[in-house]
Amino acid sequence: MKQTLQTTLAFGCLAASTLLSQTALAHGYISQPASRSQQCALGANTGCGAIQWEPQSVEGPDRFPETGPADGEIASAGVSHFSELNTQTATRWTKTTVQTGSIDISWHFTANHSSRDFRYFLTKPGWNPNQPLERASFDLDPFCVVDGNNERPPVDLTHECYLPENRSGYHVLLGVWDVGDTVNSFYQVVDIVIDGDNTGPSWTDVGDIHPSTDLNPGDVVRARVFDDVGEMPELAIAWTVDTPANGDSQVWPQKLAETINADSTQLRAGVLNNGTITPAPGRNDVFVEAGSAITRVETEIVTDEPEPVDFSLNGVMDRYEIVDGRAEVDFNLTSRQTLTITAELFDADNNRITGTQGTLNTSLDLGLTVENAQPGTYSLVVVAENENGGTAQQTRTLNLVDPNADQEYDFVYPKGLESYEGGTRVLARDGAVYECKPFPYEGWCRVYSDASPHYEPGYGSNWEDAWIRVAP
Repeated sequence: MKQTLQTTLAFGCLAASTLLSQTALAHGYISQPASRSQQCALGANTGCGAIQWEPQSVEGPDRFPETGPADGEIASAGVSHFSELNTQTATRWTKTTVQTGSIDISWHFTANHSSRDFRYFLTKPGWNPNQPLERASFDLDPFCVVDGNNERPPVDLTHECYLPENRSGYHVLLGVWDVGDTVNSFYQVVDIVIDGDNTGPSWTDVGDIHPSTDLNPGDVVRARVFDDVGEMPELAIAWTVDTPANGDSQVWPQKLAETINADSTQLRAGVLNNGTITPAPGRNDVFVEAGSAITRVETEIVTDEPEPVDFSLNGVMDRYEIVDGRAEVDFNLTSRQTLTITAELFDADNNRITGTQGTLNTSLDLGLTVENAQPGTYSLVVVAENENGGTAQQTRTLNLVDPNADQEYDFVYPKGLESYEGGTRVLARDGAVYECKPFPYEGWCRVYSDASPHYEPGYGSNWEDAWIRVAP
């Protein structure tokens, strides 16, 4: 009976592992009109946190609204490290102007997967855009439903839907992709401005002026114009930043839009509202009249680049021993330039532990003293800056170890991932040593990605299925 029970448990765990692996393989986002997470990846939304690197990963419980993420966490699908998406005000997010009536909603899948269905919801008339999104914000009867037929979609997929006509102004569109053979769905919120009906607007949006960065006097921003054949340089419009105030990221897009409107007979730039295009602080769109040969406009920023910084970081060891509660992290830097050096040490949770500064002229020996040192994996971050403001950074991973503890290991996780087998020992980010369980569990030790760290020792939600903590 004991052997039978163990086999059954092993089979159940393997099934759970398979399900998690399948879930991790399914990722996608709404690309048109660009979702809140995709606007973060594009730089149109700022202050987004981790979602800017993985807009495809907003995954949570399925079958909204009966279940799914909690009220106030709908935009992030309840994923804590995407919580920035849950902030909701009338002005927080970049919006896309659309019309009621026929609307194309496009998905891009970084890892497509069998699909149960796609459902689209819209905020109610009179919803409060300054309160966190909750079920009460939405009309819970989806305005568009597309059967997935339990088939894998292509990498890019477009659904033709019909946007309700009793909406205007700012609304949030919620798209839910229900994966066919897992218990999860992918959630995408899209910030839109509904501007009348779709009966043939006189203006076509062909580009964006994003408030991507602050600029300095002398920097140039240029609107580059293209048709189906290629670039049309004779139609380019440029504006040069004249004052520090006008180089602010919320100011220069408006200045470029004003210049476009003053100098071009074929382009208009600004914010479209009831047929009127007005330059405004922050993001501005670029328009042409319907039927124009111009197909797109790109914004180019030309800056004076600082002198490139070149330096070498030498002598960083893989491990430093802790002696009487203290560790000394010593290293050397060399360069042919005179550079200001800032060196900082961060633990596995990205907490700054200690730091130092120095001036590098040919060669510089530096050391960081870690008081009350704890075993674990750390990041040494060295930033060098020259007199012209140019910077360069180098980062090294190192481990602080207690020589008196049983710290023998084969790899620093996840190095050597493909070779892990039963009995393999790794040093994890928490400074502890973990041993891979034997067959039939050892396969889970090799399952890892940044987007799916379920089996990372000491950290992932399912690490105990794969690992045994052996020290300390």
